[in-house]
Amino acid sequence: MAVGGAGLRRYRYRTSVLTGPWRESALEAASDAVRAKQAVNELAEASGLRWTVPGWIEERITDEAPRRLRS
Repeated sequence: MAVGGAGLRRYRYRTSVLTGPWRESALEAASDAVRAKQAVNELAEASGLRWTVPGWIEERITDEAPRRLRS
């Protein structure tokens, strides 16, 4: 539960064909994308991900609409 009015942040991956479950961290969402073969873990990339299909990590704060975090 959020304290002091701050919302709870949740993350998931989204591609044109798949959407992952909401997770507690962006890293967990990225791991889901790798397991689903929608992305590849590449430490050379700034984000650590190389998408094999167009995709991104979404972030949601409580009941706000999801927004694109990174692609």
